[in-house]
Amino acid sequence: MLEFEHIVQVNDLNNESIAVLTRNQLWQRLLLRARNPDKFNHALRCKSEKLEENEFIRNIEAGGTSFCERVVLYPEQKICTKTIAEFEQINAQSTTFIEEPDSGALFVRFCYKRDLDVSDERVDVGEHLKAAYVQLDREAIAMIRLLAESELFDQTIN
Repeated sequence: MLEFEHIVQVNDLNNESIAVLTRNQLWQRLLLRARNPDKFNHALRCKSEKLEENEFIRNIEAGGTSFCERVVLYPEQKICTKTIAEFEQINAQSTTFIEEPDSGALFVRFCYKRDLDVSDERVDVGEHLKAAYVQLDREAIAMIRLLAESELFDQTIN
């Protein structure tokens, strides 16, 4: 079982050259990533189906692997995903939290828990997965900042 978390800073209130995002702006863009992860990672294909107001099922294909996940939204707080047990797939879950220790100082905490197939003892699969998750999350926050600064968000979701 792989369990880990990491934090990415969104707003640096000491750096005036970087635009400051509001909590709502950050939430809307994290929501875009949850609903359309393929817009942030072109190696993915994704389809989703709404269940309730703040809940949907998404099917993600990456290479020859597919996942079916339930996504639960807690507006402007967190996004929780969990693979659906009825399907033959790994058990995995993730939670994305918006944290604001001081007013306007926004961070995103990414927490992961998933089954780990350790078939090759020469390679630390867990460390490779951690590095990949961290890189993808940092790239997503960079994309979110770019969308906010360039005001391309409305065009991206349409």
